[in-house]
Amino acid sequence: MPNELGEFLRARRTDAGLAPPHHDDANRRRSTGLRREEVAAASGISVDYYTRLEQGREAHPSDSVLNALARVLCLPPDACEHLYRLRGPHPLTARGQRDDAGLLRERMTAIVTAVRPNPAYVLDRLSNMVAANAEGLDLYSGFADREPQDRNTLRYLMTDSRAQQIFVEWEEIARGAVAHLRAANADDLQDPELHTFVTELQARSPLFAEWWSGHLVERRRTSITHIRTGKGIVARRHEVFYLPEDGLRMTLWITGTSSESL
Repeated sequence: MPNELGEFLRARRTDAGLAPPHHDDANRRRSTGLRREEVAAASGISVDYYTRLEQGREAHPSDSVLNALARVLCLPPDACEHLYRLRGPHPLTARGQRDDAGLLRERMTAIVTAVRPNPAYVLDRLSNMVAANAEGLDLYSGFADREPQDRNTLRYLMTDSRAQQIFVEWEEIARGAVAHLRAANADDLQDPELHTFVTELQARSPLFAEWWSGHLVERRRTSITHIRTGKGIVARRHEVFYLPEDGLRMTLWITGTSSESL
């Protein structure tokens, strides 16, 4: 049986250390790539485990291992996706790996900036804000003052009391966000990052623990949400656009359709 995963890793390892000759030294010797020991050490795995991968004796490495190997071997987006596909029957586990984090954030920031003044933000599979315009940040009181890595809409809904003051249909929205978390991660519910996030929210929110244990599954869809503002309650419709290749979704809030006094 062909060892596609091992052969791919071995080829990329051999290429990883290669550099084109200088223009003034066409005969300059090339390096011979990275050794197994170097790849293993840089990836945080044992040499024995990495050797088993190359030899086809281990065919189901975890996402964290593949992430590390892709980084060490400097795989471009398509090669990274191919690596995940060689691992096994999980074609969607490579979502979010097509671009590095910086480039992905740059792309998404350009999109949400283009739709101003409508509030908009882009979330990943754990509801972390990858990008947001100023109006989108304003929907979540306090988000503008947080570091980008601390902006998570599900954590905000479940643990920040301000969420219940802002969103009139808070329970419906929060319950839907929990259901979406499971739907967005259906391909790998044992993912360590997801497990850590779920464990945190279970400890901090009994309601989250109840809803998560209920195995609610539902993707976010368009709906009308009532938001409390300084001028009263405003009804706003939002649309959700999915970017499956990147494992992201963008929420675009449409101009308020009605309002009433508090």
